[in-house]
Amino acid sequence: MVSAIPISVKRIWDEWNLRGSIILSLSLQTFLILFAPFRKRTENMSVILLIWSAYLLADWVANFAVGLISSSQGESPNPDGNHDALLAFWAPFLLLHLGGPDTITAFALEDNALWLRHLLGLIFQVVAALYVFIQTLPKNKLWLPTLLLFLAGVIKYAERTRALFLASLDNFKESMLKEPDPGPNYAKLMAEYSSKKDSKLPTRIEMTPEPDRKIRNVPSPDERLDNVLVVQNAYRFFKIFKGLIVDLIFSFRERDESRFFFYQRTSEEAFSLISVELNFIYEVLYTKVVVVHSRVGYVFRFLSFSAVL
Repeated sequence: MVSAIPISVKRIWDEWNLRGSIILSLSLQTFLILFAPFRKRTENMSVILLIWSAYLLADWVANFAVGLISSSQGESPNPDGNHDALLAFWAPFLLLHLGGPDTITAFALEDNALWLRHLLGLIFQVVAALYVFIQTLPKNKLWLPTLLLFLAGVIKYAERTRALFLASLDNFKESMLKEPDPGPNYAKLMAEYSSKKDSKLPTRIEMTPEPDRKIRNVPSPDERLDNVLVVQNAYRFFKIFKGLIVDLIFSFRERDESRFFFYQRTSEEAFSLISVELNFIYEVLYTKVVVVHSRVGYVFRFLSFSAVL
């Protein structure tokens, strides 16, 4: 029976399928690192389409390569096991790719809702990489660098999963909800008032008006906003108004504070500040910034870099 695919093509595919997948995966990761940040400022549909395609293809190629490694285990004609040890080394390297670059974790808000799927993917891919590694023992001479790379890959993948979880709208809204203010305990107040009245003690209820709250840390109208002040005030308003993303309702104090600030600024300063504020929102929803820039994030990032180096 004549095969529809020539033998020479099959031979090339068998020899280069894994190598080509790893090279393509590395190229996609490099592309996303360099060009993913352009998405927040460009309206060019060609650029957006390229980033979207690379974002979707990057995970598929890395998963495909891990599958090739798992299926190729033990098929090496070399009895010394060096080929299998090299395959076991590439498996955790692909975990780094599945963790994705810091510049993009989600392409749309809906992607953040899929954090649980990424968590399951993390579990299965870690199990697959461990399976490939265990199969090479005890002949694996690369066991130490493989384990170090495995540690870095797990951290990288876990960072992405946690970033998706924190940016999911349900968790994002829950993280912004504060403890409710119960207000004055009128029942207790009236009970004490009645008790003192019955005891013939002089009693009077006075209502103290709430003092006006002064808006602090607001530059004077004559003070020009430099880059540092723009970033500081943009971050301050970002912390206040990021709840608009999940339809939180604000009091008149936040509204008045914002109006008071922007009424005293020029249009150029106002648009510059809003641009920085929107950048903060983008970083929180679509990148790893919240996960990386935390105490725990710094520790795990240090461990990851140390393992790779």
